Amino acid sequence: MSIMGSRAERAAQNHGNEASGLGIMERAAGKVLDLVFPQNIYCLCCGDTMEKSRIHGICDKCAEKINWLDHDPFRASLEDFAFDHVLSCCVYGFYPRRIMHDLKLHGKPYIARSIGPLMAEKVLAEKALTGGGGYTALLPVPCTAVKRRKRGYNQAELLAKYAAKQLRLPVWTDVLIKQKETPSMRLSTGEERRNLMQGVFSVDQNTCAKLRGADILLVDDVLTTGSTADACARTLKDAGARTVSVLCFASSARAFEPEWERETITE
Repeated sequence: MSIMGSRAERAAQNHGNEASGLGIMERAAGKVLDLVFPQNIYCLCCGDTMEKSRIHGICDKCAEKINWLDHDPFRASLEDFAFDHVLSCCVYGFYPRRIMHDLKLHGKPYIARSIGPLMAEKVLAEKALTGGGGYTALLPVPCTAVKRRKRGYNQAELLAKYAAKQLRLPVWTDVLIKQKETPSMRLSTGEERRNLMQGVFSVDQNTCAKLRGADILLVDDVLTTGSTADACARTLKDAGARTVSVLCFASSARAFEPEWERETITE
């Protein structure tokens, strides 16, 4: 047996051992998470106890108060954006805002275990209805390294991870890069936001080759004016992606009305 062959076999074996070890660690971490934060016992909206059969962590009373979407909320304005389609579970109202604030701003990453699969079901329902949904990979909207260290995680990446398990698709976290922090856009109009997002994202030159001809499902928590998703989609398509669809938990049904643009979640 050649030295090169022997080295290759050892490398493959080591990689397999590492992958197996990571899998064991991930399963162990999941069990610890279930012990510390039992899933689907308390409603994510009102905090009341509920039946464990409510697998997405939302009780029946609160679910009735959420405006669930059965269409693309951006369909009338898609020509203004680089992304091709939006799959959104619900309108960004009181309860969705509470859930996303807890996930994004209040240090409750375990919420993604319930919401990620719900987002996956949105994709599967769309596929069953239209026959589409042939995606290459899920790609979460990235945050800067500074923001990730401060928060401890990227909520979009967590949502993508839990959605991908049900969709049986890879999650690409090594392609899209957020190069710099953006200023607060809470009081900005949609056009101002798009201008502020120019040059914020780039692709990693070492991994961008896999974008060529890919159909990307861009994952984020909330879509309001669409400026962030638009900037990501433009960057991905410039690097060779064929299509970019957006998957989010909630979106503004009035994303293009000036008064609504001033009521958006801050990063």
